[in-house]
Amino acid sequence: MPIGFSLLLVSIAIAPVLIPFDGSLAQSLIEILAAMALASVATTVRAADVNLAAQITSRLRIAVAIPAIWMLIQLLPMPFSGMTHSIWINADEALNHRSFGHISIDLGQTIQAIIFYLANIALIIVSVFAARDRRRAELVLFVLTAIATLATVLLLIARFLPAARMPFGEAGGILAAVSSLGIILSLACGTRAIERAESRRSDPSKPKPHPGKALLYAGIGLLLCLAGFVVSATFNIWLVTVFGVAAYSSVQIVRRFGLAGWATAVFVATMVIAAAMIILWRYNMGASLSPVLEFATAASPDAISVTRRILADTGWLGTGAGSYAQLLPIYQELGNPITKPPSTAAAWVIELGWPMTLFVFGLGIGTIVALYRGALVRGRDSFYSAAAAACALVLLLQAFFDASLLRTGIAVLGDAIIGLGLAQSVSRGSGS
Repeated sequence: MPIGFSLLLVSIAIAPVLIPFDGSLAQSLIEILAAMALASVATTVRAADVNLAAQITSRLRIAVAIPAIWMLIQLLPMPFSGMTHSIWINADEALNHRSFGHISIDLGQTIQAIIFYLANIALIIVSVFAARDRRRAELVLFVLTAIATLATVLLLIARFLPAARMPFGEAGGILAAVSSLGIILSLACGTRAIERAESRRSDPSKPKPHPGKALLYAGIGLLLCLAGFVVSATFNIWLVTVFGVAAYSSVQIVRRFGLAGWATAVFVATMVIAAAMIILWRYNMGASLSPVLEFATAASPDAISVTRRILADTGWLGTGAGSYAQLLPIYQELGNPITKPPSTAAAWVIELGWPMTLFVFGLGIGTIVALYRGALVRGRDSFYSAAAAACALVLLLQAFFDASLLRTGIAVLGDAIIGLGLAQSVSRGSGS
């Protein structure tokens, strides 16, 4: 486990470097680290930890495999022409021969997408095993907070210092995503410091608490992330982050006031209804835009226009995972600098199709519910699952607003956060 844990920390630590240098090389590096970490965990993990991890992920294991299975299906030759992309039919006509086509228009890119998806799942699994130990969980939380803060600072420098803008390029667009995660993680660090101080005061045998330094570091990280958030976030991102902070704070309110089960249910239902009403208020029912483009207000009109045309030509089965970049030259005008989709949701609909995109969002909602429920029943150390639920909520909703979740660095941070939250959603006592 120490090797797997170290590789996990390395994957998190290099996230700021992956932001400006994102691409196939960055993904390959994460895939190698994830494979090595998972192999290390597999050779050192104990049977008791395997059973506990199986209990934690019992409701998610099969669901997580379905997107990978669908991407594999996109690679297979399809016997019916109605299921294949028209590019294969046109190729047959041009070459004057008959062959089975595929759903994916680029088999190589889809294979790479499958490998990267499996690498993300591997990082979550490694995080679940590594963060079962309390000291390791604390170290993972500290490293995540420090890296999110560091990435925010680097992106702030790139935003305001022309000399530093070149290596980061358009990466400044994900400043809001990184800083919003940093805000929630900093709040979790502050909560941890307060809870540790309270537990030591209640036990005279423990050393006298000194939470001031931990709170100072958490406060500095919070202020830096708030600075990055203020200068970069759109109104929609503001709303999303408010939802995330509210989700995190609601767990603390339930625990601090000791709300009964029915009161907790009413409180949570009120928050969900309020959030749904705000989203409906922001959504323009009369607009001709697709729901996956309606909230992408930070994207350029050209990017929206190109993506609309691609969506209009995309069937329900998609064009193949990882194929968006291959479609751009067909639809964009010459000299157009578009390289990324307006939103992650739009890319998923184009590549995976509507049914699988809806399933992925359902899987995200199920993960958030599992993390939030774990935070409510956990008691001490509930801030891990609460922070993970809040961060997962932010990432899921931001998928409609920008393409930050397609960045390798953001994906790695999200993997580690979710794995940490799942690991600490069940106590060792309940697992045994």
